[in-house]
Amino acid sequence: MTKKMILFDMDGVLLTPGGYLESLKASVRRIAMSLGMPAVTLTDDQTAHFEALSITNEWDSLAICTALMLIKAWEFDPNLRLDGHHRRAIVYNGQLIALDAFLDSFTDVGDLPSHSAYVKITGENPWLDQSQKGHLQKILFDARDIYQSLTLPWHQETVLGSQIFQNTYGLTPQLETVSYLQRYDRPALSPRKRKKLEEWLDHPDHRAGILTNRPSKTPPGYLSPPEAELGAELVEFNHLPLLGSGTLAWFAVTQCGLPEHMLFKPNPVHALGLMQLCWGLPMPDALNWAYELWQGAGDRQDWIKFDDSEVVIFEDSVKGLQSGKSAQALLARHSIDLALKLIGISANPIKQAELEKIADYVVADINQIDWESL
Repeated sequence: MTKKMILFDMDGVLLTPGGYLESLKASVRRIAMSLGMPAVTLTDDQTAHFEALSITNEWDSLAICTALMLIKAWEFDPNLRLDGHHRRAIVYNGQLIALDAFLDSFTDVGDLPSHSAYVKITGENPWLDQSQKGHLQKILFDARDIYQSLTLPWHQETVLGSQIFQNTYGLTPQLETVSYLQRYDRPALSPRKRKKLEEWLDHPDHRAGILTNRPSKTPPGYLSPPEAELGAELVEFNHLPLLGSGTLAWFAVTQCGLPEHMLFKPNPVHALGLMQLCWGLPMPDALNWAYELWQGAGDRQDWIKFDDSEVVIFEDSVKGLQSGKSAQALLARHSIDLALKLIGISANPIKQAELEKIADYVVADINQIDWESL
């Protein structure tokens, strides 16, 4: 019988995300206050615009917002610097309208959006002096380094909660907060639809896994917070195979000598590795085989089990869908025929417009899916 797999994105698909959004908004407010810009807030449409540009890591979004706040604040105080501790007197009491214009014209995002943002911001503001450029570079280039970043520590404490933050990073908490992921995220599937999905999964030739760019646990010696595991626990799918960005970063850096972001979706290794995990292959082998296939090598026998299989990918952004299409193309080179269906999930018109460019179809809510028809 035909093997069938479902690869689920997590945020916006299996769960209704609130934690990351509320954390990002809280972090923007906190930084705005520290820069003397108390009226600056981040809107839902602006966060959707980030995602539509495939800027799905809030660490990058926060750094970009901070850089644009500084550009505005420097009109009033060119010596202002973010130090993450002191609250400044008000220098500007309006909204950060420049963010919308920036996102509208941010066409060269690249794999590291905060690095690309530095090039764009400094290029568009030739009046910046070397000290100001250096400060922007630190904010944008260290956006993902918990021990060097000027924006990330408070944000990650908000995301994880103070206790998990301390356990993960060994840093002293500053906020005494619970995890915003646990407070604001909600399972997306209704009880009835969840039951139908579980019934679908009872079939011996049906499998499912979670394809997420959320940070995830890693082997000892490599640092990554358990955000994917928190989400899987919330939606009660922690029994499904999960491939998050922590594991992929660990593999890229320690096993392949690559930059840590290199194998995240839209890279086909993300989808291919999860496909192997869904059929019981251990994590190291699954990633090795996927990586070898991506590199133009690989043994056809490692993938023959997927010939004439069907894969359905549910995503709320284009990255996971692109990972699936690239995986399908790599398998086709080895004469392995994989039927692929790409389904976008979003109620936001901005995100829907992007998803419609690649998805077979787009629905507003995963509860509109008829599992029996897959």
